[in-house]
Amino acid sequence: MNKISLVFKIISLLLLSFLLFSCNPLENDSNSASWIEIVSILGKDLDGKDGNTAFSDVSNNLPDTIKANLRANTLNPDPDGTSPYYDITLTGYKVTYTPTGSSTEVPSNFEGSLEILLPVGSTITVYLPIVQGSAKIEPPLAALVGNFPQDIRCKARIDFYGHDQVNHNVTKFGFIDVTFSDFPDPEPEPTP
Repeated sequence: MNKISLVFKIISLLLLSFLLFSCNPLENDSNSASWIEIVSILGKDLDGKDGNTAFSDVSNNLPDTIKANLRANTLNPDPDGTSPYYDITLTGYKVTYTPTGSSTEVPSNFEGSLEILLPVGSTITVYLPIVQGSAKIEPPLAALVGNFPQDIRCKARIDFYGHDQVNHNVTKFGFIDVTFSDFPDPEPEPTP
């Protein structure tokens, strides 16, 4: 009798664990058969080269951009023919800052709109602002002007959102580090 009870408990635990872990977290907020993969998010360093941190010079009122490489995939890795209904239309993004290190203040969060078709199986590059030019003349960034080497370091979360072609919502977020400062201008090249 004890053996039957033990076997029953083991079978129940296995069945329960199978049911608990069988749900796909990508489907929790969407009925879409597609999802967005963030291949990379790259900012510019002080030399203008792509990198994992975006450096923003607050001495100008220009927006600083990042480059996001996005790919559309299907939840079923081997569907029987990919339908154009799986393609994703990106309709917007939101940038949210979180302070890192000794920084306590960050620029205001902001949103932007997009109208970009992301076909399933393809990768596209999207350029979008990581900081708006107007944020550089407002606190806390305005206080950095003329005060190098003071800086503000933060992590920017970029939420991409849109829908597939049957109007099921699709979202994905990624992160990039951002450093704000009044960086010194590069020294001019000596003339021979």
